[in-house]
Amino acid sequence: MIDKLIIKVKAGNGGKGAVSFNRDSNNSRGGPDGGNGGSGGNIILKGNSNLSDLNKYSYQKAFVAENGSDGSKQKKSGSKGKNLILDLPIGCLVWEIDGEKKILVASILEDTSEIELYLGGYGGKGNTSFVSSQNKEPLLAESGQQSETYTLELDYRINSDLLLLGPPNSGKSSFLSYFSNAKPEINSYPYSTREPVVAIAKVNYSNIKLLELPSIDGGKGLGTDYFKHLYFAKFICFTLEHDHTFFHQIDELINTISSLDDLLLSKRFILLVTKSDNIDSDQRKTINKELGERFPIISNKPFYFSTKSPENNKEILDFVQSQSRGLSNVEGNNFTPTINLRSQNSKKVKKSNSFYEILDKSFVQLAEGSDLSNWKALVQFQYKLKRSKLSNELNNLGIRRGDKLKISNYEFTWEE
Repeated sequence: MIDKLIIKVKAGNGGKGAVSFNRDSNNSRGGPDGGNGGSGGNIILKGNSNLSDLNKYSYQKAFVAENGSDGSKQKKSGSKGKNLILDLPIGCLVWEIDGEKKILVASILEDTSEIELYLGGYGGKGNTSFVSSQNKEPLLAESGQQSETYTLELDYRINSDLLLLGPPNSGKSSFLSYFSNAKPEINSYPYSTREPVVAIAKVNYSNIKLLELPSIDGGKGLGTDYFKHLYFAKFICFTLEHDHTFFHQIDELINTISSLDDLLLSKRFILLVTKSDNIDSDQRKTINKELGERFPIISNKPFYFSTKSPENNKEILDFVQSQSRGLSNVEGNNFTPTINLRSQNSKKVKKSNSFYEILDKSFVQLAEGSDLSNWKALVQFQYKLKRSKLSNELNNLGIRRGDKLKISNYEFTWEE
């Protein structure tokens, strides 16, 4: 089972705006008729209850939405790029990774979950958008907005009604196979279960989702690799054989969970005593009494399981079914995504020894969408630049006539 992996995603880039003129117009060049570019496709996350792992993402690790198409003549806008939809299993947390930082950006908690995670770049404006009383024949247009690539960690946590946790050979797999069609490996040697096993038990015409984790012993074992699945369990069931280490093992399980996250101790815990054929009624009373005194975290009397005396085996499932109604798998968990307000680059102009560089994104797009090698387009660009707030920033930095100005791939001199 794959329950965690890293992928890269990128929303679509915006299409380029067009520089075009209608030659049928009465004026010498024809009126401007360049259309706007289309927006790029979005990255959308969608819950899918038919998925039970992340295997479908194990081969392809990069996902890109479609780019918006370019604008064209006759004021035709480019079409929007197709959205990219990523189907994810219910219980999948999505973390954005940025260097050493990891931020929760989405929680897929139900089948109806649909989240627009990243929007595609907006389309660039065509030259019709730059018509003014001072410029009736604009040669300017914008390139489309470029989208960033993001690194995501997909972190799937299994929703379950009853999660079985215990030491090796404590009867977890036997219990699972007894109540479901699951066929976990059952052997006398420890750690025969190597990864989580999911099963469905039928109780009173309802389904109960069972989850067996690999064993844990003395705070170690394969089960600790999968402890994150405890977060989305309605009931955590300590599954133990009654012997001289019985209460010590309960202590160890609680301490191991606490060392991972104290918040997990607010979950609902129950106890299943396996291989219980030889436990008589007096021993059960003693177990119940000591359990109540030492482990208030286990609020219910223990349940017993025996393949040789099966008449009371079903009690634990009846209890889980009756108590699960109205309970949420995420109750008590704080998996609220962070609203990531990305900081904008406040530095819009940079001065170096030999030139001034314009970093403002809107002007960079305008330069990339226009042909500034055409002197008329360059004059229009400089006119627009001088009428903007960037002109004040350039003046404050000490720009003078004849100084070199750089933007994107273009260089030209500043004219006052």
